[in-house]
Order: sequence, then structure tokens, then C-alpha cells
Amino acid sequence: MEYFSSEKVALPADCCGKLTMIRSRSGELMYLAEGNERAVLMDTSVGIRGLRALVEELTDKPLTVLISHGHLDHAMGVPEFDTAYMNSDDISLYQSMCSVEERKEYAEMSIGLSPEKIPEEAYLPAEPDYVFEELTDGMSFDLGGMHIDVYAFPGHTKGCMVFLLREAHILISGDACNNSTFLFDEKCCSTVSEYRVQVEKIKNALEGKYDRIFVMHQVMEADPELFGQMLMVCDDVMNGKSDAIPFEFLGKHALIAKARNERCERLDGGYANLVYDPKRI
Repeated sequence: MEYFSSEKVALPADCCGKLTMIRSRSGELMYLAEGNERAVLMDTSVGIRGLRALVEELTDKPLTVLISHGHLDHAMGVPEFDTAYMNSDDISLYQSMCSVEERKEYAEMSIGLSPEKIPEEAYLPAEPDYVFEELTDGMSFDLGGMHIDVYAFPGHTKGCMVFLLREAHILISGDACNNSTFLFDEKCCSTVSEYRVQVEKIKNALEGKYDRIFVMHQVMEADPELFGQMLMVCDDVMNGKSDAIPFEFLGKHALIAKARNERCERLDGGYANLVYDPKRI
């Protein structure tokens, strides 16, 4: 079963690097950035075999793996790689979600396949004791003519990180801020008001450093005004002005801030959106 596919991403003419988007069948997006000397893979999906083989087809440069956060749909492919970086605040989250059964439930729900269509041997075994290198705010990875700068953006999880492709003027915001940012899991998510502080902080820190924003699910490119829109969404939730659409995901109940269609597109034409716990504003 081919679980992963890839496509090249166009970069500015004056950027010497390369960027490839890798898509999983369950809808996660990963990014392989290459400079003149090294490569970086950002995220590893749900832990299905074959990601490393694909990456090795795409590049022969020495590879570093960066994990944006510890959720099962982003971090579980790390056992295929010798070394991966992740913020230590998400280690316990990774460990709590790495079982094969939990990953199978998520993947089959996302793809809509019956269990027999995803063979058991396709899943990497759980490795709760995988040893991550520490990924911290302010780190930068020099790929040779291209740099990946790391910014902490807690909220969706405690250790959530975003990646700036400096020379390409592209920010990979992942799940930290997108059109369906989950804030309803009290074990790892912040309150809406705490999250708003982080949105404003990252907006100010990255002002003028990017032209495009990429996320890590379904449709790659986000509205470049994402952070400003998210501040307004947070304000509406905090002031009791959200649309408060009921939502359920893997047994958890929450509210969607802005009414949307089945493709997660806001009905009012905006982009940013929150899925939140009304008891944790």
C-alpha cells in the first residue's frame, strides 16, 4: 500500500533550497526542506512504514527530523529514523498516544478504510522509550543556503513548535494555528485566553519574516493573515460572540468558534478557526 505521496513546492527564484510537501493517505502534510548541504524533514505522520524510503528517494543529503508536536498524527513515524528533535514538554503526550491500536483507530477514521485494508504490518511498532533530541525556541538549523528557524508556540500542545524557512519566507505553522486549531484537550491544550497571548506573541515575533503560511493537514496553504484573524476569533470566543457549533472527535465534545462547511472552510469567508472547550475560556 502506498501511504505517502510527494510534490515539489515552488520557492522564490533567489532561494537556493528545495521544498517538497509529503502527503499521507490520512491527510497529514509533512515538509522536506533541502539546502546545499543538509535536509530537514518536518513531522512523520501516524507511524506507517515507508516514509523513510520515500525521503531517501527524494534526497541523499544528511537528514535531520523535526517534530512540531507530540500528537499521534505527527510524531509516530520517528522509529524509522535514528534521530529526531521534539520539545520535551510533549514527551509524555507522545508516550500516551503511540500504541498501534490508537493509531489504527485514527488512521482508519481519517481514511475511511475498513481495518483489513490497512495491514497490521504496515504500522511501525510503538516505541514509547524513543529518545528525542531537545527542540527549543530559538534553535536554527543551517542546511547550507537555507535556514530553518524554530519558534515555540504553545497552546495546541505544551511543546508545540513552528518552523520558519528563513530564505524562502515561508512559515510552517502546522497545527499550532490553522483553520481548525484544537484547544479542547485539557491534558495538553491551553485555555483560549492563554492561547491568545501566544498568538499575539508569535505574530509580533514573525512580523515581516514570511509571505506564505503552510499547515499540516489537507490543504497546504493558509491565509497569510492567519494570526490577525485568529486574534479576532479568540476575542469573539472570550466575549461570548462565537457561533458555538457542537463538535465531537474521538469521544471528546467541544465547540467550533466559526460556522464552517465539511471542508472546514468558514461560511463567513474567513480562514482561522478554533475548536474549544467552553469550560476553558
